[in-house]
Amino acid sequence: MSTLEQRIEFLEENNEALLMQNRVLATALKGLLRALPADLAELATESIRTAFDNEIAELQYEENPQVELFHDATYAFFHEREH
Repeated sequence: MSTLEQRIEFLEENNEALLMQNRVLATALKGLLRALPADLAELATESIRTAFDNEIAELQYEENPQVELFHDATYAFFHEREH
């Protein structure tokens, strides 16, 4: 196996690990929100949405090339939570 192939395999494995870590964190956050009384869960969810909106605005201000990726991940998180 060439060095390039090894590097690609290493990057793919690390990418999969990061995706799973993100899924674990999202699942934990969703579980915490479900454990809260409905009124507190709604307040917490709105606070999280505001924090995400602020982060997107900051990334846009900085012209960060990953702003779309952050936006898509935020949308996916809330879309999954609402189902």
